[in-house]
Amino acid sequence: MPHEIHDHQAVLEAIRRTDIIAELVDQTDGQFVYELDLEVIAYGRNYSGKKVGPYAHLLVYQSGEEVITQGDWGGNSFYVGVEGELNVFINVAGGERKLVDTQKPGKSFGEMSVLAGLPRTATLAVPDGATAKVLLIERPALRLLRKLPKFGQMLDQVYRNNGLRRTVDDVLDLSARPDGKALAARLAAIAEFKIYRKQQVLVRSGDPIENIYFVRHGWLKQDLSPGKGGELSAEYFGPGNCMGLIALTGKTNWDHGITMLAHAEIMEAPLSALRGDADLVAALTGIFQTDPSTSTINSNSTATAEATEREITTGLIDGSNLLIMDMDLCVRCGNCSMACHQVHGQSRLVRRGISFSRPVVPASTRMQHILAPSVCLHCADPECLTGCPTGAIGRFPGGQIDIEKRTCIGCGDCATQCPYNAISMIPRQGSAAATTGGMTSLVNFLNLSPPALPPAVTEITDLLAVKCNLCENTGMNPPGAATQAYSCEHNCPTGALLRVNPREYFAEAGAAVGLVYQDKTHAIGRNIHRHDPVARLWHVGGVAASILLTALGLWAAFRYGLDGRLGGTWLTVRWITGLVGLVGIASVMTYPGRKQVYRRRAGPLRYWLLAHIYAGVIAGLLLMLHGGRGVGGLLTTSLMVSFDLVIASGLFGLVCYVIVPRILTAIEGEPLLVEDLEKRRGELRAQLVQLRSDNQIGSLVDREVVPRLLTLANLAQQYLRREPLTDTLASARAQFRIVLDGLTERRDRERLVAAIETCATLRRVDALIYLHRLLKVWLPPHVVSTSLMLILMLVHIIQVVYFAVR
Repeated sequence: MPHEIHDHQAVLEAIRRTDIIAELVDQTDGQFVYELDLEVIAYGRNYSGKKVGPYAHLLVYQSGEEVITQGDWGGNSFYVGVEGELNVFINVAGGERKLVDTQKPGKSFGEMSVLAGLPRTATLAVPDGATAKVLLIERPALRLLRKLPKFGQMLDQVYRNNGLRRTVDDVLDLSARPDGKALAARLAAIAEFKIYRKQQVLVRSGDPIENIYFVRHGWLKQDLSPGKGGELSAEYFGPGNCMGLIALTGKTNWDHGITMLAHAEIMEAPLSALRGDADLVAALTGIFQTDPSTSTINSNSTATAEATEREITTGLIDGSNLLIMDMDLCVRCGNCSMACHQVHGQSRLVRRGISFSRPVVPASTRMQHILAPSVCLHCADPECLTGCPTGAIGRFPGGQIDIEKRTCIGCGDCATQCPYNAISMIPRQGSAAATTGGMTSLVNFLNLSPPALPPAVTEITDLLAVKCNLCENTGMNPPGAATQAYSCEHNCPTGALLRVNPREYFAEAGAAVGLVYQDKTHAIGRNIHRHDPVARLWHVGGVAASILLTALGLWAAFRYGLDGRLGGTWLTVRWITGLVGLVGIASVMTYPGRKQVYRRRAGPLRYWLLAHIYAGVIAGLLLMLHGGRGVGGLLTTSLMVSFDLVIASGLFGLVCYVIVPRILTAIEGEPLLVEDLEKRRGELRAQLVQLRSDNQIGSLVDREVVPRLLTLANLAQQYLRREPLTDTLASARAQFRIVLDGLTERRDRERLVAAIETCATLRRVDALIYLHRLLKVWLPPHVVSTSLMLILMLVHIIQVVYFAVR
């Protein structure tokens, strides 16, 4: 472990001796030019009683000690050598490490991990028999040090040089030529590394081709000529694409313009220099067999192109761990948010966010409706890190973005910087997960009311920033766990929720990643929206078990009769079917118990729900066989009736779970919580009351608009037509065209149109609220009938055992 020198004068002297940051201690007339910045960086400063800084730490490393290690995530600090050389090693095949360079004092290292969010690319260690003194500088100091002219220029140059070197290496690594190193040196000598802003034009249609462009980072869009049928016609290029090579075969002009869809980093090489190097041209054309910029055929449907552009422009495609919800599967139960709240003490999952539709497969007419809720994406280039004054938020060893509670001062800078509203501010005292006693847990288990919302945050002092940390350091991911588990995904009953690598999941955008980087994208987990073998196994096993056990029961009943003894034993078909049915009911009742387990792994809830369904089916079939044809006494009849009610309500709930979410997503446009819808309905009703009270058109609204739009027939049309709200509003206005034309005053026409649109929108909101309620209305009768059935079954078992013993 390194030894830290805490003497402030020694730290100042180390800064003064380091040329690239020496300007920080420049003085004019005996005063430090950057006095406030120097104070925070070297000494630290108190703001409202909370310590910020120091950001610079003088460390002494002994012989053989590693300062940074290749592969580690080091996005929170970089280093500047003060005294002593450092050996630079890189890992090679076979687990060996190779000495490739020597780092001299006065130079910085490790800054690319901070600037680009990358793991360390090399190991720097102290040579044997030597010592080294370095300055460790934390990320928050960057925004202060950038003010220094020399440091700012150096940082920009280092970033570009490193970007160029890594890009050249990435490209030529695909070439098997023995002169690869010489080619890399020649390409680096003629190329430039440039950074482009969003919406900046790279080339225009018809411009002469003067450079080749290799995309290191970012996304570009090429507008093509109109496709057949007038579809949106565009091609998209992501990292790893090379454009302009077609000019080496005689093409002289760009056929289409290319624009930046996001911040992009591009290596440019002039064609004039390339043409004079036949070996380099041969290597590049061998790697890039085709030039994507020459495409003249629109391979994307309008829906695919729109989805691709939405995924890119929102930044979702650049998340390293993205939470998505398939709204066609989501039953709006809120169990994901509840699981997050139970694990962390404060839910970090808000079921609002970015929504869009995408083809299930490219060019398919079947659409998938996606919601990316307001949860941390663990971005490759996170904006939330830029404003933190203490460095409390950073990239942790596992690569995830997290917040260190001990150093967070609750300033809220990270929350305001996050473009996805994924960081919340909560009272520091309320951050621990709530615990419940046995009686409280039992009451919650039997409670049918929806869980109460946590109280609103009203405090403005002593706050703590919280966000999704991928359930690290919780019971969901105990030490030694082979795979990562997430409480929200683990506790979704239908498998609607999934954490994904967006480039793997969104195939339409992932296809835009070029050859160089295609093999560097890895899925985080199994894509259960496309293929879930475990669920398929449950379905196959459940159906097979239901058919087999029912067939065996029927065969035995016809062969031996319900009450005929088997093989001279006391067992009868009635006993066997009753016992197996009882085991099935016991299995069914494990699901509500599993649903209360949030803070540790207990198997994905979606598989428990499948077990619940198939165990219920088996129990139902065998218990109906157990009852036989006779009606029985009052107890038996009541038991069978309650059992029928359980089955009927459960089947109704299952049908609702399958059908209702799909209708919801078809008509709601952007997913909304039922609380949002009820609030909107109140606003629309108040607006309608105001319009009906208008002296000029109030009677017209009461006589014409309300009776025609606020009807059951119009409510049913919302479910049958499933058209966008804009089409519904246009249709509603068309119904009253004659009435509108008869009004002479412009104000009256505008007020009447407002009344028409208010009523039409109100009917749509009503339709959505009823669907939300339909997803839950079956649950109380199902629970009540189940409770009644269990009581009657217990009495029935006691009765049967009593008479059997007698």
